[in-house]
Amino acid sequence: MIKAFLVSTRQIVLFTIPMQAIYFFQAQIAKLLLTIYKMAGLRVGSWLGGLLGKMLGKFARERHIAAHNLSMALPHLSEAEQKRILNQCWTQLGRVIGEFPHMARIAREAEDRVQIEGAVHAEEALQNGGPAIFVSGHFANWELMMLGIQRFAGRTGSLYRRANNPFMEKWIIDQRSAFMPVQIPKGSDGARVMIDLLKHDTSLGVLVDQKLGRGDPIEFFGRATKAPSAPIKLARRFNIPVIPTVIRRRKNGPDKVHFVQHFFPAIHVSRTENMRLDIDNAMRQVYDLLEQWITERPEEWFWQHNRWK
Repeated sequence: MIKAFLVSTRQIVLFTIPMQAIYFFQAQIAKLLLTIYKMAGLRVGSWLGGLLGKMLGKFARERHIAAHNLSMALPHLSEAEQKRILNQCWTQLGRVIGEFPHMARIAREAEDRVQIEGAVHAEEALQNGGPAIFVSGHFANWELMMLGIQRFAGRTGSLYRRANNPFMEKWIIDQRSAFMPVQIPKGSDGARVMIDLLKHDTSLGVLVDQKLGRGDPIEFFGRATKAPSAPIKLARRFNIPVIPTVIRRRKNGPDKVHFVQHFFPAIHVSRTENMRLDIDNAMRQVYDLLEQWITERPEEWFWQHNRWK
């Protein structure tokens, strides 16, 4: 028993120390790059991030995941079209990272940098003064989605996934604080926070396009997967609207760091005796929109996530 405990302890120590060292080293490299992006300025930092993203995308192990996802979701595309989209999606991801050190500036300049389309949909859904749940996906610079939401909903809670690297966690939270006043980590504690916020008439913003192992089954581009349904369940429980929104990079903007955020008609989750059907129907509406948005601008979606594993 003691020997087993000692062996187990030794294994934990041998595993933990190298991982902490790797995380620390990764964090120093990341912070060096982010410092360069910061010093380069917003426009050049975004461009440099995109350039590096495109280069690293040729070697990253996630390139296979991205290529597989794209070929499954949009099989009608030619090989040349798929290659172009994959190159652009790596550039796009690199830009998100290159823009991260400039979040405070983008937030200050939000009126100019983030145009709003479909404002009437958000205004109508919120006209009674209660909260709403805004849903979207990982499009363009999804980190900035909250800028548009808070123009209509005021102080809003935002659900996020903790960083894998603990040395980067605080830095990321600090950067987001410029435009995310209420950051909610995913998990059981986060669920309690979301419920409390809704009880106090505070809206929520949630990205719902990634796979959740404990999520509800749904078809996404004709293939079975699982999706996070908690936002829909909360909307049904509190009888509040679900407002779809998506952010895009402006094609006619002064540079690539100008965006347009679209708001769509609210989804009202039914409250019949068949709760399962109510939730499934609302989830289907959300995922139909996600498919539409991805098909319209596939280069701006986060294909690198293992969505159909």
